[in-house]
Amino acid sequence: MAAATARRTGNGRQTDLLKQFHLSRNPFVDRTAEKTELDDVSLYIHSDLQGFKPSETTYLFFGRRGSGKTTIRMQMQRAYQEYNDAARASGKTRGHFLIDLSRPGHLTGCLRAFQERINASDDNWDALFSESWTSADMVDCMLSYAATHLVDEVTDWHSVEGMDMLERIRADPRASRQFLLLAHLYAKTDARSLEFLRSKLLPPRYSALQLGVAAGVSTALVGGTAIASRNPEVARTLSAPLDFVHGEVERTAPFITDRPRLCAALAGAAALGGSLAYRRYQRSRGLERAAALTSSIRVVKQQPDEKIASLLSALFSSHDSADTIRQLNIGVSAHQKLELLSSLVRLLGFESVAVFGDCFDEVVLLDPVSYPGALKIFAREVCKNDLLNFGRLHFFFPDSRLSLDLNTDKTLKEARFDRHFVRDLQWSRHQLEELAERRFIAAQMAARRRAAEAAGSPKAAMEERPLYSFTDLFKAIKVEDFSSYISKLSTPRELMLFMTELLARIEAHPDNQLSAQDMEIAVAKALEQAV
Repeated sequence: MAAATARRTGNGRQTDLLKQFHLSRNPFVDRTAEKTELDDVSLYIHSDLQGFKPSETTYLFFGRRGSGKTTIRMQMQRAYQEYNDAARASGKTRGHFLIDLSRPGHLTGCLRAFQERINASDDNWDALFSESWTSADMVDCMLSYAATHLVDEVTDWHSVEGMDMLERIRADPRASRQFLLLAHLYAKTDARSLEFLRSKLLPPRYSALQLGVAAGVSTALVGGTAIASRNPEVARTLSAPLDFVHGEVERTAPFITDRPRLCAALAGAAALGGSLAYRRYQRSRGLERAAALTSSIRVVKQQPDEKIASLLSALFSSHDSADTIRQLNIGVSAHQKLELLSSLVRLLGFESVAVFGDCFDEVVLLDPVSYPGALKIFAREVCKNDLLNFGRLHFFFPDSRLSLDLNTDKTLKEARFDRHFVRDLQWSRHQLEELAERRFIAAQMAARRRAAEAAGSPKAAMEERPLYSFTDLFKAIKVEDFSSYISKLSTPRELMLFMTELLARIEAHPDNQLSAQDMEIAVAKALEQAV
């Protein structure tokens, strides 16, 4: 009974088979790059991605689930993080501003807001999404991520970097306008943060010159009244124009002089009514301008029109239309929006904007099972040269270009894949065998390091544990059988599942060769579970 218990796998407990190779756990149970405990030596990377460095290139990857997209993405992000750490340490720049759309929650929120804006339900989502979604909406999702992150930074009093960025924005009136618009139109934040930004970045209601002129006029009026009260000659000079006007009114409109109080009341009422009508007109125009500005932003739940209108009246002239404001501060096309964002982040000390997008099939409204057409439309709008030509974009799509309908003449003309780095992730039998061996060796190396740390004598502990070759693991399997059955697999995830099943069957029959039926069952389970 004890021996049987010791041979179980899949629960992280040490087994007889793993103990034989000095392993504490199955090296093939980590089936996603996010959860693996092994180092980079175990993760197979194609030759044209070896030594990846951040660059202006746009990268597009296509492949089935488990084909290694996330592994590549995480290594690219690690390269960016190392570059940013070095840049910050040098004090010259903050590195690259990263927009990470790889976690499905952000895009799910954006698409839910978009669904509400176009009045779509889950039942007709596929059809309405196809008719309405554009590459500009995709960039709006990026702007929402960027605005939310930047607002969090510059409203954090404890962040030295955030306060420095806030001062940089305050020093540039155009950047202040742009940042306030991005915060109010795109950021997912609270009212207190927006109030804080308005208090710091909005210009004073009256300039110093205006206040000075008003003070001067008031002083002159008060002083003139005081002098006139003491000097009859001055009083007569000041009252002469008023006497003339009074005489003319008596001659042409005696009604006014006969009933001065009534006329004064009527004049006051007319002035008040005109003022209220003008204010109502101005308010109506302001709300219309605010609605026109927010109507094109469909991926974020907007602030009330009254708040946007108030912000616009403080930042812009009443003669500036919504189109003008959008053109100068937010952008219209996908490329222009990213360019304006890039200019803002450069002002804040970054070098550029870099975007990562992955796990799109995990976004609720892009699930290819529930909505077969949504992911295809989404991929088509991303793959347009107006967007891709911006550079530093890294997108990972969960299927082939053929399956996503990206091989049509129209799409190929708009995408210009020849200008960008495009890779269809496919794995040969030899690559999968190499990946399995790398995993096996990397697991032994990790176990040796842990033993060395525990022993307190790294060199001696490392020398005590020899590394086993990959063929040592398969004494119960014929090499030709292993190669022939692994050729039925096509992704690393299928390989991990296949290897886990093989180890379980080797432990179940430690003294026997695995049969063809065992191999067939391992392949079938791997293909079934990898879907």
